[in-house]
Amino acid sequence: MDRRLIVGYQSAVDYWRATRVASLDKDEPEFDGKIIGAQPLASSEQVLRAISLCCTQEPLDVVCQVRSDRRNSRLVVNRVWKGPLASGRTLALGNGIEVCKMPVVFSQMGTVLDEISLAQLANEMMGSYVIDLNKEEGMVDDLMPLVDISELRGYAKSARALKVRGAARACRALELAAPNANSPREGDVAIFMMQSRALGGIGLRGFKMNVSVKLPAPLASKLEQKTIIPDFSWPNGTVVEYDSKQEHQSPEARAHDELKRRAYQAVGMDCLTLTNGILRNNDEVELFFSELERSLRLRRRPPNEQMLESRKILRERLFGAEIRAGA
Repeated sequence: MDRRLIVGYQSAVDYWRATRVASLDKDEPEFDGKIIGAQPLASSEQVLRAISLCCTQEPLDVVCQVRSDRRNSRLVVNRVWKGPLASGRTLALGNGIEVCKMPVVFSQMGTVLDEISLAQLANEMMGSYVIDLNKEEGMVDDLMPLVDISELRGYAKSARALKVRGAARACRALELAAPNANSPREGDVAIFMMQSRALGGIGLRGFKMNVSVKLPAPLASKLEQKTIIPDFSWPNGTVVEYDSKQEHQSPEARAHDELKRRAYQAVGMDCLTLTNGILRNNDEVELFFSELERSLRLRRRPPNEQMLESRKILRERLFGAEIRAGA
């Protein structure tokens, strides 16, 4: 009988979130409770220790690969996982406690989350932020990505080949995920753009997020910088900047943004600014993304009524209830 305690699913998500937040601390991390050393722990002690180490709450999501290894404890939710767990798929925390690494956890979460929520989790773990409900902003930023998309996709595909439950959904969700998001809202914009039009999205791909773009010499001279890092960029020179605060900008700041936009256009680049006000209004969303399609030189049939209705539902899920102009 395998007496390792392997933490997975949501409890493992909590661990990796806490680890990323802790990476910002310059001091050595402190552990709550007793340091037991090499002495084996009783099963209940091991579970309590794992809850503390993972910065999670009971019940603890414990992974086993055969039903006979399930634990009889009110502090535990036993989850039988048939996906690969060998070859460095877990991280040892000591005292017989291990936690599944993120590629494994992501596929596990395919059994409990839908594709949109899974894509949001992928964006978080591949981005420079982490969800932290203890912070007023709801997140911590300026972090290094925990994992890249090739790692998530590689494990999900191997698990799908074994017909492991949740893996196929994880693979589909990764079609909506994009690396390098700087905030949850940027990640949600990426999902909205990448989702198919039939399912409520815009159906636009081919962009990169927060990747340095070398400016043409005339524009570099005008803006006094050689590169920019736009929120979204396409190979044809179209860039989209997401500005959550534009509605509250001063007239001077707005004028500066307009000068920058004209400078882009003067050298054949097109800069569009996406705001919360646009994202919270169905008509504004349609106007903005029609303009983006024109900038990308895409010719597509207008969305039909069913597409527009699906788009309203997805837009509200990602960005909140509609706020009509003048409300």
